[in-house]
Order: sequence, then C-alpha cells, then structure tokens
Amino acid sequence: MSTSTIPVRVVTLNIRYATKKPVPGEESWTVRCPKLCAQLAFIASSHSSVFICLQEVLHTQLTDIQARLGPSWAHIGRGRKDGEEAGEFSPIFFRIESWGCERNETYWLSKTPDVPSKGWDAALERIVTMGLFCRRKTQTAAIIMSTHLDHKGQTAREESAHLLVKLARNWTESWAGDLKPPLFLGGDFNSTPDGKAYKALTMPGSGMEDMSNLVPINLRYGNQEITYTSFGEPNEEPKRIDFLFVRGSNGLKFLTFGILPNRFDDMIYLSDHRPVVVDVEIPVGAANIS
Repeated sequence: MSTSTIPVRVVTLNIRYATKKPVPGEESWTVRCPKLCAQLAFIASSHSSVFICLQEVLHTQLTDIQARLGPSWAHIGRGRKDGEEAGEFSPIFFRIESWGCERNETYWLSKTPDVPSKGWDAALERIVTMGLFCRRKTQTAAIIMSTHLDHKGQTAREESAHLLVKLARNWTESWAGDLKPPLFLGGDFNSTPDGKAYKALTMPGSGMEDMSNLVPINLRYGNQEITYTSFGEPNEEPKRIDFLFVRGSNGLKFLTFGILPNRFDDMIYLSDHRPVVVDVEIPVGAANIS
C-alpha cells in the first residue's frame, strides 16, 4: 500500500430485526447477537478505517451492538418511525480514533424526506442515514450512506433509488473545490440487478457504480448470486438484493469484494442476509476539508 492512500473497508448487512416470533429456522436475537457481533468484530479487525452499514436494527439491538463493539466505536442514525428511537434504524458504525463525523442526516424515502413519512406505495417508513466523515490527521473526507428500501412497493423502491441518487449528488456536488469526496452507499435494496430500483441507481448519469463490478472476478469472494438466504423458509427465494455502491470512483483503487457466510457448522443463521464487504484505497488529501 502506498503511503499516499488510506485503506478503507465498507460493510453492509441487514441484521434481521429482533422479532418476538421467530420463523422456523430462526433463532432469537439473544442467540444471534453474540455470534453476529463477533463476526462484525472479526470483519473489522486489523482495519482502522471501517464503515459498517446496518439495516433492520431496533434500538435495543443498536445498544447491544454498540456495547459489544466497545467504546472505540460510535454510530449515527435515527429510528425511522419518529426520527428518534422508534422503529428500525439504518445506522453507520465507525472507529472514532480514525474518523470524525462532521455532519449526519436521516432522510425519509418519500416526497417529504425531512420528516417521518411513507413514500409512494411503500408498506413502511423507509430511511437513509448519511454521514460526512473526516479522517483524523489527514483530514481526508468520505461520505457514507446506509439504507433499506421497501419490501412491497415497487414504485417506492424505484422512486427511492432516484432520491438516493439525488441526495448523493447534492452532498458531493455542494462540496467547495474541484476534489469531491468519494461516496459509498450500502444497503438492502429489495431489488435484484434486473429490478427497477437497481437500474435506477446505476443508470447512465446517476454517478453510482456497483463496486462488485470494479473488482476483478478472480478477487471476488463468496457466492456472488446470493446475499439474502432466508432462514430456510420454503416460500422464500434466495437472491442478491444487498449491494455496495460508489460515487466518485476516479482515483480509487478497489482491492477486494466479498459476500461472507451467515451460517456455519452449528447451523445457526446469524441473519437471513449475508455481509457484503469491499476494500478500497482512497488517496490522501482528496477532498481535504481543512
């Protein structure tokens, strides 16, 4: 690694909310929590610059994860129901010794993104958490987004994708100066690559790219076709609906892409989704905020 670059690891994972009525094949959060948190800690080990984008996180789960990751970590995000603690979060976790959060916002994926609201034909309130982060010492900046699109409303998913593109463009293009910060978007999009939401995110002119396509095939790890496994329910179809996107890929070096296991020999699903991980190098001094 060149001394003029910073290695950054970006992770996205839908952790499955702490339901009081687990489906067959699903363990309770009390069983899954230590195993899932151990996986997150392992994924982040030996990486000082890690951003973990989570989805479907209830406030009790948020506090559990924060406690298990420890005081060297912090998170941003708000509950989607009331903008405080109610409803699911799409938080972003980061190491406080490496990065400081200069700005963070929660937007609702709707026609009124600044207030708690449902969008279009969505069954539930949906949000995106956004943060502008500054790398300590170098002052290099990066923008991180974590989101979860609706599971029922096709129009809501497509319109939400257009809103995400707009928000990403606004945050990066409002930056003073020629060097714009790279932006990374992780989430559960409830859309396969042939779905309208995915296509809206990656259409020409969106500025967004699927980071899996920026890593050579021989460096991609895991089953590239499945991120949602379910808990083995007979009516559920395993598919690829969790993604990591980037805006502003010029000057970045993409090193690895992985879809990691969510179940091991004990046959306990950590979640019904698999973690998606990318390693990238960011030039030092790009989008310097000093």
